Formats: sequence, structure tokens, C-alpha cells
Amino acid sequence: MAHSSAWIAPQTGPPTLAQRRQELKEGPPTSPSDVVDEPSQGLEGEHLDTTHWEDARHWMSIYSDLLEFKRGVLGQIRRDLAKLRPDAQRGAETDLKIVEDQMEGYQKRLDLWTQRVWDLEGLVLDPEVPKIRYKGADATLTAREFQLLEFLLKHPHRYFTVTEILNQAWTGATLFPEEVRNYVRRVRKILAAMQIPCDLVNRPGRGYSLVFREDV
Repeated sequence: MAHSSAWIAPQTGPPTLAQRRQELKEGPPTSPSDVVDEPSQGLEGEHLDTTHWEDARHWMSIYSDLLEFKRGVLGQIRRDLAKLRPDAQRGAETDLKIVEDQMEGYQKRLDLWTQRVWDLEGLVLDPEVPKIRYKGADATLTAREFQLLEFLLKHPHRYFTVTEILNQAWTGATLFPEEVRNYVRRVRKILAAMQIPCDLVNRPGRGYSLVFREDV
């Protein structure tokens, strides 16, 4: 059955991204414990075995938005924590743990949907060469380029500082910050040349992240 490029979520299917965003705007919890769910088990309407790229990208966007919303909640709790009495602080610390656990679950679901998108899009990483293949095209990378790209692809929409990249992507490589930025520029060129629908962005104070484009 043909699947049109202008995909519209059926009324009985998963909630649209716009609906999820509206829910977050209209009903933010007064306390993190007001909204306790099991994100690692998935939300209603999710089907990881979908064969439609649009469905997978749809759920990636939802989990990305949920993570961003929870970061705001987490930041507010942390700012208020020092202003509270000791007994109230203990309650706030419980809320803090609830939000952190929820975010961990959301991140796991985002990682799963990211992998599903790549499976459907035909993106393959070959560490033996090392090489990346995407939609019939391929490119050979240096070892460090490959390690950086592989690391960021495994952790989409998550920000990493230069130090974190050095310790996690390259396992404590002795490089200067400017050398890391040079590899970032090289990976950006690879993504652009192969027309892979994501961007390696930099946010001051948070670091670098691989972010999928909303208009894809």
C-alpha cells in the first residue's frame, strides 16, 4: 500500500506533536509527582515495529519535546530547593528523583525511536572501514570522525561538552578544545554532503548535540 509523503496521523492513532505540545502548555503539573508514568514502556499509540518513517520521526519529536519540558521542571525544582525549609527540601528531593527517572525513561524511548528512524532510512555505520552509508551513498571517515559521529548518533538531542566528548566518544583522548571543534566542523561537512537530515549544533553552556530537523 502506498504511503504518501504528506502523512497525517489518523484520529485513532498516536497523538500529534501539536496535541502533545498543547497538552504541556495547558496542563503543566504543579508538582512533578502529579504526572507519574512509565515512559520506558512507551506511550499510548507507540509501535516500534512501524514501517513508516514519518511515524518514527513523529515519536522522536514527542520525546524530544517531553525531555525539554522536563528539563524546565527540573531546573525550577533545583532553583527552589535552596529556598525551602529542611523538611520541604526532602519532599522536593523526592520530586527531583521522580523527574530524573522520567527523563531517563524518555531518553531511552528517544534512543529507540532514533535507531528505528535510521533503520527505516537505511543509514549504516561500518566500523571496520570505517564508513557511513546512507540512501545508496557512502563516505569513508577517519577513526576519530567515525567515533564522534557514532557517539552522537547513539545519543540524539543530548548535549555534550568538549570534556564529555573527549572522555566518552574518544575515551580520554589528549586533544585540545580547538581540535575537538575541528572534528565537529568535519562531521558537519559529512552530514551536509550526504544530506543526512540532522544538524550538529552547539548551545553555549550545554555543548554539542545531534538534532533532527523539524521540517524533514
